[in-house]
Amino acid sequence: MNEFTIERVKKEAEQESLCYFLDAYKTATGKALEILEVTERPDFICARQNGTRVGVELARVRRGHPNDILWDELIEKQNFMSQDDALEMIQTIANEKEDKRKDPDWKLSESGILVIELRDITLFEIQGYISEEVLPDLYEVGFEEVWIADFSELEAYDNIELFCVKPEDRRGYYPRGMQKPYG
Repeated sequence: MNEFTIERVKKEAEQESLCYFLDAYKTATGKALEILEVTERPDFICARQNGTRVGVELARVRRGHPNDILWDELIEKQNFMSQDDALEMIQTIANEKEDKRKDPDWKLSESGILVIELRDITLFEIQGYISEEVLPDLYEVGFEEVWIADFSELEAYDNIELFCVKPEDRRGYYPRGMQKPYG
């Protein structure tokens, strides 16, 4: 695959993740966001119901290189990442995205939503540790809203659950509201 094809596939995957987030966001907040534009810094520009524009940046917590994951699964018999690793990676991502948000080419830098995707650990396992004491930098980023989204059980449930870090009036865990669609 050439570089253009790889970037197109990456953007399509990001857009799919965004759609799952937007559904869960509407359920959690009662407010819809509409995709207006696919960009890079941030990943998407959306519109709130009142018409104001907001940037949405997606970031994924990853265990590492695919070879490392394979080693963990086959040799170590570990299918998910540890709580400590997940929390450390969330903090690191928050710092990296905050630095990028401050760059002059970042669109809507004062009106943004940061969505941190979990794929290798459930939100339920770490939600009790998501606090200002454990992850102080996460609560200090300049994004208007910060959400942690659990994609780890997407295949089984066909939806995600959320944890809102910011704004404070929505802070907390938003569990999946439905049963498994199959079996």
